Amino acid sequence: MKTAAILTKELFDHIGKYRSALMGFSMILVFLYHARSEKLGFMPTGFWGDLFKYFNLGVDIFLFLSAFGLCFSLKKNTIKRFYFNRFKRIVPTWWVVLFLIHLIGIFVGGKFDNFDYPHSAVDMFYWYTGLGYFFNTCSYEWYIPTLLFFYLLIPVVYRLSRNQVLLMILLSIPLILLYKGSGFLPYLSISIIRIPVFLLGILFFKDLEQNKHHLFLITCITLFIYIFVFSFFWKVPDVIQAAPLLPIIIGILSFILSFKYIRYIEVFLAFVGTISLEFYLIHGHRRPQFLLSHFIKDSGMLVLGAFILCLILSYILHSVMKKVTEKYLFPNK
Repeated sequence: MKTAAILTKELFDHIGKYRSALMGFSMILVFLYHARSEKLGFMPTGFWGDLFKYFNLGVDIFLFLSAFGLCFSLKKNTIKRFYFNRFKRIVPTWWVVLFLIHLIGIFVGGKFDNFDYPHSAVDMFYWYTGLGYFFNTCSYEWYIPTLLFFYLLIPVVYRLSRNQVLLMILLSIPLILLYKGSGFLPYLSISIIRIPVFLLGILFFKDLEQNKHHLFLITCITLFIYIFVFSFFWKVPDVIQAAPLLPIIIGILSFILSFKYIRYIEVFLAFVGTISLEFYLIHGHRRPQFLLSHFIKDSGMLVLGAFILCLILSYILHSVMKKVTEKYLFPNK
């Protein structure tokens, strides 16, 4: 019979091995969650409707896995190399997509999908730095600015968590209580409520790496208490209530992906995980669905077509940007 230490080691190895596939799975969940649209005729009801609302958990799975993977990077790279790798992977591609969306805004009169496009130098600064999201002005979306902010802070959090594991979760309690109690920056709530998810990914890595499965258990119990306390102050979103289950969910999925008879599914999910940044950016605001809706009327086929189109465009963008960054922007670095 396997001991807890052996199971912990296996779980750590499985998540590391299948992280790309797990990230691909999370992106598919996010795509399906965002695919719902009354205007485009795809609005599942009943059991499927209840199930689809939980697909937003894909964002949390991705953040959790991002934190977990970044800890690997911090272990083997200097801080300078760590930041360079993150910038190289995210920012050039993000800027290209922002520029293309900016062009769309110019041709449709500067207003589309209920957000503003840049009209001035100040707007462009906010738009292309992502600061527009944090200052509630000209911006495209919340996720990449939030991700970059988390990435900026993770080296500090990673070092603090060496000796004060639970402190990382407890530190976020005053922040969220401040937000809820005073209405402080309510438009940032979608990011603020994800702080414990990202921190949990770091703590999970620490616990598994050091084979301290008792600390992992304490971490999850603390997070349960953390969310229980929040429930007294406001209605905690269902996906956040599920946050303490993320390590269990990800652990089960990683073991499933290790089965030989689903090898091809794992390969496909790993492919989606590799192009996850591009996939997320391209599928935003249901643009592929909207484009294909002029040609496809069946709502189910429309979603399937949009998914395939996203995959194709994401792969092309990923391949082109990888070549551009490695050959022209950052050669031999």
